[in-house]
Amino acid sequence: NGVCEAGDFSAKSENELEGTKPAQTAFTLLSYDETSDTSLLLVKPDTGRMHQIRLHLQTLGHPIANDHCYGGGLWFGDDEGQQACRKSREWLNRLDKGSNDSDITISNVPATDEEIYQVVANKSREDGESMDDFIVKTCVWCARCRGVDDINSLDGSTEAKRRNEEAVFRRTLMEYLVRSQGIWLHALQYSLRVNDDKGSRIAKYRTALPSWVHDTIVKSNE
Repeated sequence: NGVCEAGDFSAKSENELEGTKPAQTAFTLLSYDETSDTSLLLVKPDTGRMHQIRLHLQTLGHPIANDHCYGGGLWFGDDEGQQACRKSREWLNRLDKGSNDSDITISNVPATDEEIYQVVANKSREDGESMDDFIVKTCVWCARCRGVDDINSLDGSTEAKRRNEEAVFRRTLMEYLVRSQGIWLHALQYSLRVNDDKGSRIAKYRTALPSWVHDTIVKSNE
């Protein structure tokens, strides 16, 4: 059990402190599963900073399961999911110009001069062509979905559109597999002040426990 709070900011300059606010989170250990090396915590944020629970747990070296943005691994406890994630990441990296960057995605890599020339240059909207089709035809990221080798494949024919739809679906599936399926962080209870015709009062809301909490408690008791 313990508390994670902001450290000493006395050495920071005014520019560095601009927009900085203190944050404090209290943690209580409920159970520990040695097999999976995971803990079930009851957490109470004493302040309301964005993502503070996730960031504090990452700072403590105990990131939330499936929270890839803050140090957790994807597809926690799912070996098949982890294998599919690795294969999808390899496939996406090959598709995105052969990059070896494990965090590359379709949207965070700037378009290259070659891509702009091949996809956009000298392409005008044809008579009868819808705006949606024209945008797809001149979109670098849509071309990436179809694959580097098929960058000029969308010629307006039914067959080309079918191939494009299949490629986009394939890309969408791969993108899904390399993203978190939901972090293991659950809002169990919260309260807020309500002002109505009955006056001012504190309303509390409590939700049911998610399935992974029950599974963790059962494992810890076995």
